[in-house]
Formats: sequence, structure tokens, C-alpha cells
Amino acid sequence: MTIDLTSTIKELEREKGISQELIVNTVETAIKKAYEKYYGTTENLVIRNEDELVLSIFSKKDVVANIQDDLFEISLEKAKEIDNNAEEGDSMLVPCNPEDFGRIAIHSAKQIILQRLREIKKDSIYSDFKAKEGEIIIGYVQRIKGETIYVDLGNYEGVLPKKNRSSLETYRQGDRIKTIIEEVKKTGKGSISIILSRTSTNFVKKLFEVEIPEIYDKTVQIEKIVREPGYRTKIAVSTNKDEIDPVGACVGQKGTRIHNIIKELEDEKIDVIKWTIDIKSFIADAITPAKIENIIIIDEPNKKAVAIVDQSQLSFAIGKKGLNIKLVNQLTDWSIDVKTIEQARELNLITDHVQVAEQLFRENIGENEIDELELSGEIKTVLKNNKINTIEQLVELSINEIKSLDGITEEMATNLKKYIDDTFEVVIEEEEVQKSKQEDIKAEAEQKEEVKEEMVEEEVVYYECPNCGHKITENETSCPNCGVEISFEE
Repeated sequence: MTIDLTSTIKELEREKGISQELIVNTVETAIKKAYEKYYGTTENLVIRNEDELVLSIFSKKDVVANIQDDLFEISLEKAKEIDNNAEEGDSMLVPCNPEDFGRIAIHSAKQIILQRLREIKKDSIYSDFKAKEGEIIIGYVQRIKGETIYVDLGNYEGVLPKKNRSSLETYRQGDRIKTIIEEVKKTGKGSISIILSRTSTNFVKKLFEVEIPEIYDKTVQIEKIVREPGYRTKIAVSTNKDEIDPVGACVGQKGTRIHNIIKELEDEKIDVIKWTIDIKSFIADAITPAKIENIIIIDEPNKKAVAIVDQSQLSFAIGKKGLNIKLVNQLTDWSIDVKTIEQARELNLITDHVQVAEQLFRENIGENEIDELELSGEIKTVLKNNKINTIEQLVELSINEIKSLDGITEEMATNLKKYIDDTFEVVIEEEEVQKSKQEDIKAEAEQKEEVKEEMVEEEVVYYECPNCGHKITENETSCPNCGVEISFEE
């Protein structure tokens, strides 16, 4: 007997995406199971696949005069009905009708076929989605059970757990939702579990690849992404082309390019940072939105540093519940502590140069302070011969005064002036600036007072009291000195 699977196979292939080979193999397996269940063996079962879609089923039997085992033998008379040339002793294939196997055997075969087709369908779906792991997929919220969202992906259902969603996100049944396929796995019951995510850093990476052409074509590379879903994402980018600004390429003019990504993440903040091997610059940029005063490397082998900020920037640097500095640590792979300028001074992380300079002048470093300085012996001798023994005397010298010293050469004068500028620049600059500012303020005030007095003198006309000679003005009706009444008439 023949079984034509043409229409069935094409329908399953079209609707379920199941290959012809799998279907044919499944049917052959079911026939063998049914034959074995009914006859107890498949030793003489022959299944021929005539043209891949048509199966022919036979029982191989020997032609005999007297039948003793009708499963393996056929009489010569019945053999000739099948083939006129049949003779005793021949072996021949006798067409076999599956209905002869019995109702129970046929039912079992059908169940095997249906079960196998379901497995094939699941395998096909599994392979299809497994190949899409790490890719973005768009679906619709099918149902919400507890805190888990089930998403219709077309031919299967994906699962979006609460932990894979931002706290900013809320959904209703029927909402369109964009996710990334985080994991595809088979469960113990043979079903498929497709885990979706919107909190993965890969989700942000794929959004950038979709929205930013330079990232898609690898002109701009994403070095690293760290994220605290619902709060902030920090992404470090780089390029090997000097004419391209990687940060500008990602952000776009007035933020036009990154706008769609921020919108998709429910207005989550995104910091795009230029990746650089200069760790101080990298850390300073990564701590955005805070402005950094200084970065101090504490322990380079163990990657420890301190970021120094103004008191007004401390909360921005640390972030809500310490999340900003946590992201910075993850992005840079450094352990970074944040201190204010005042805290840094207390811990001796930074130095107040004015105080150091004042302390330098206060300390007694020897009978002759010049001996303690890193100057050549020739210069020290010239200074001593000209009775310059203290640092205070030295720093007050101008270049012309240095050149006029007895015994000094042009080269020695140049070197000495450079040493003074390099070593005592802060002290001189701070003192002179402060003194100059105070003198300018005082002179300006005095000048304004003089101008005011002159204006008053020019505008007011004074007269003498006829009684005591005291100065009086036209507005007065009595002398402020002797009290005599006064009146002015033309």
C-alpha cells in the first residue's frame, strides 16, 4: 500500500515551517511502531520512499506450498495473484495495508506522528529564536500575570520578568513593546522559554546601533556600557579617525540623534563619554554631570584614585544613593573616592601653596638660607659677596638688579632669575596681587572722595554770618553757630 504525503507535507511546511525530511522520517517511525505493536517484529517490514513524498509499505515473505507462518510466508496461489511469475522458493514483497495493523496500533501511530510534529515545531521555534539571542524584537503585550508580562512575538510567547524592566516603565495589554531576546532555553517539560529584557546593557547597545550610523558601520566603537536602569547609563565610545568626534556623532546636533534612544528608555539619562587611555581625563569625564577640580592617583597598581570637587558639586558626583560614582567605578574599572576641597586639604591630598610659602619664610633653615637652595656654588658665592643671605632678599631682586650684582655673568643671571620664578612664583604672585588689589581699591576710593568734595565745593555757595562770621548758606534761616536769625534779599 502507498501513503501519499504530498498535500500534508506541503501544508505543514507552509504553516509550521517544518521540513519535508522531518515529516517523512516521522511517518516512517510511526509505521514501524504500529507494525511492531501488531506483529511483534519489524524484521520483514520494508518501507520504500518512492519520490520522497509517497511511501510504499511491504511485508517480505517467502513463497511456499504449505504455510506454517503467515507473517513470513505466502502460498504460491496468492503469490501468483500478485505476480504471475512467482514460483515456490521465491521471496517477494507483499503490499501491506496499515489498517491491517489493527485499530489500536493505528491510533498509536497517529499519536506518535502528532507528538513528533509538535516536537519538530518546538525544535524549529527554538532554533529560530536561539539564533536571535541578543537581537532586538518587537511584540505586543498579550497578558500580564502578577509582575510578569507575556509578549506576543508572532509565532510564540516571550516572557518579560519584573527584574528585566525599568522602574519607570508601565504597560497595559495590547501595548507595543521593544525588547532584546536575552535567553532562549528548553525547560524540563520540553517547552521553550524565551526570556526578554529591557534592562540589559546589550539592549542599549543595539539601540545605539539602530540610531547611530557611525556605530552600525563600526566607524565609532562602543568600548563599554554600564547602566543603572531607570536612573542613568554611561557609555564610553572611541574612533580611530581624527576627523570624527565620537561623542558628537552619538549625540548629534542639539541631541537629535540620541533623543530617540532616551525616549525609548523612558527619559533615562545617558552620558556619552570619550574613551581615552589618560585615566585622569577619563575619570573626570565619566563623573559627569559633576565638575571636577582635580583627580589624584592614590594607588596606580591597585587602581585607586580620589576625585576632588567643590562642595556644590559633591551631590552631583556621588549621585542618588551613590549610583553615579558606582557607575563611574564600573566604567573605568577604578575605585574612586570623592572628596571636597576642604576634605582633601585635611587629608593632605592637596596643598595650600600660600601657606607653604609663608611657612618657608618663617622657618629658620640655617644661618645663611642661600646655602640651602639648589643653586650652583658660583651663584651662591656671588650672592654672599653681595650680602644677599636670605630668601626674602633673593625673591625681591628684579632681573636688572640681578645683572648688576658684582661678579655675576649673563648666563648666571638668567639661570638665577629662572630658578626664582620657578621656585617662588606662587609666593610672589599671591603677595603682589593681593597688595596691588588693596592699593588699587584704596586709591580708587580716595579719588572718588576727592571728586565728590570738589563737586560739593563747586555747587554750594557760602556766606558769612553778619553777627559772628560763621559760614552759612542761602537755605539757612538762622546761624548754626550764634543762633541769630538771617534772611536773604536781593
